[in-house]
Parts: sequence; C-alpha cells; structure tokens
Amino acid sequence: MSVEPYQQPSFASRLREHARREGRTRVAARMARWGLDALVPRGGAFTYDGERYALLRRLYGLTWTTERAVEVPVAQRLLERHRAERILEVGNVLSHYMPVEHEVVDKYEHAAGVRNLDVLDLEPEPDYGLILSVSTLEHVGSDEKPRDPERAVAAFEHLRRLLRPGGMLFATVPAGYNPALDAGLARGGHRLRALRRDPWREVDPAEALACPYDFLVYRADAVLFVTADAVRSP
Repeated sequence: MSVEPYQQPSFASRLREHARREGRTRVAARMARWGLDALVPRGGAFTYDGERYALLRRLYGLTWTTERAVEVPVAQRLLERHRAERILEVGNVLSHYMPVEHEVVDKYEHAAGVRNLDVLDLEPEPDYGLILSVSTLEHVGSDEKPRDPERAVAAFEHLRRLLRPGGMLFATVPAGYNPALDAGLARGGHRLRALRRDPWREVDPAEALACPYDFLVYRADAVLFVTADAVRSP
C-alpha cells in the first residue's frame, strides 16, 4: 500500500479547536502550565523497573516538557547493555541526543546514515539482537494518508520477526496517541511497564492506557514501555 505523510494541524488551528471544545479558560490554563514548564526546566530523576535515571534535559525539543525526558534515558541504558549486539532503531530519534553507531530506519527523515524505508518493507531476516523504537510506531498508519492506524499493530508484530532467537524488541509509545496501537498492546503477548508525568513515576499500565494524549501541545501524560521477544514467521 502506498502511503504519504500528512502535516499536523497548525498550532493556531489546534488552539481554536480546543478552545471551542473545552472552553477558552481551560485552554488558557493548560497553555499557562505548558509555558511555565518550558520556562523553568526541570532536572531531577525518576525510577523505572527498580533503577534510577536522570531526566533528560536538552534544549532540542525542550525535552523536560515532553516524554523524551524519560524515554531517551531508558533507551540509552538499554543500548549500552546491548552494544555487542546487532541493533536496529526504527525512527531516527536517539541521534538527536547522542552519537549512534547502530542501524537506523526512518521512512521520512533524511539524515546521514538513515535508511528511508517503510518499517513494513523491512525484510524478515531475523538476526537483530535488539530493535528499539522511541515514540515512532504510533505514527505508522496514523500519521499517513490514507490513514490506517492498524498498520502500527502490524508494524510491531513485523519487527518481532526480525529478531534473532533470544532477541528483544523495545518500544516506547505515548498513551492515547494511536488508540488502535494501545488496544493491540493491551491485548498482551508482550511485557508492559508505564510512567506517568508530574512527577514522572511508574504506574500500572492500565492506568497509563486510560490517559488521553494532549494534542494541543503534542505531549503525552503517560508513556508505555513495551518489550517483546522474537516470533517466527508462519
């Protein structure tokens, strides 16, 4: 299936739409809160799966205001532990925050060392020890024309077929962005953990799955951390 990317609505149009649905007072309060977060960078730390991490604080993307604050540190530590493996990253994210040496596939972002390829077109040759994806799979099908959010679920399962026996798929997913992917993850067959913001803390995945995504400023109130094992093609 041929797909094309679509552009996100402009901030002005998002502001008008949310003000119409929620009321100007509520939207103004939300924007004031976001502005305060942006002007006062937060440092500190968080705990994930019993380990302590420093929150990522980078000017690029104002990471302290978004889920990048927790996603990137967890992914970075996982990379360090699997450095001897053959690694694939789906979505060119980590190179914006650190040097990378692993393979990167990103359908739309053009950058040195990045293969522009649809994730579902990756050949199922299972030899990756680690495949990781940071807030990328939810865009598959959801942020493309024609829209087909179920493609994100298919992409997740396809990546599992690229793993060598004993390999690991690790993906972070902002809760509420792609309900079809959230529903697929809720059905099980993998391991789920979750963090929720203000302050970032570990919560039950069911609580995270109930959190709406903030499409006004495009940031998540909760993030799912998904790990899955290899599966063999039928």
